[in-house]
Amino acid sequence: MRKNSALLVIVLFCLAGCFSASPDKKYYEIHLEAVPASEPFAGSLLVDRIEIDSVYDDFRIIYRVSPFEINYYAYHFWADKPSKLLQSSLIQFLETSRLFPKIILEPIGGNADWILRCTVHQIEEVDMPDAWFARLSMKLEIADFKSGTVLSARTFDRKEPLSKKDVGEVPSVLSRILGEELRALFAGLKGK
Repeated sequence: MRKNSALLVIVLFCLAGCFSASPDKKYYEIHLEAVPASEPFAGSLLVDRIEIDSVYDDFRIIYRVSPFEINYYAYHFWADKPSKLLQSSLIQFLETSRLFPKIILEPIGGNADWILRCTVHQIEEVDMPDAWFARLSMKLEIADFKSGTVLSARTFDRKEPLSKKDVGEVPSVLSRILGEELRALFAGLKGK
């Protein structure tokens, strides 16, 4: 009888562990606020595949507490890999802003006038004792499709503070940084 009671208690503990409350998983996206162009550019734009180091192209959101250590959140994730999230956000930004009469996603037939290249060096949260930051380090460039001549470029490594120590703040700050840098990139293209 004691064995059955002990076995019942063990089974109940195991079931309680399976059904106990665990933190909810949360998923985040990058959302760029589009600003409709007053004067669209004359040429078509090919959006090249975004290059990103495999460490950062992970569903898990990275945070750092030192320059030497990378950590991943267990319950906070990107809705897709950052390369795909950034690519789809960028395309939506371009289409909504109507900066170009034609956005091309596949380099078929070489029919683009310009090409947009993006390289992500870092996309992460940086935790300091007094504040947390969102960090985005990238290289953006627009080049003539045929000649390869760079017409406008931005290389940046920005670390902006979060309004509170909450990973949920990271996507909005990263979105703001990228939006500002894209607007500066396209401003550098005016008159070319």
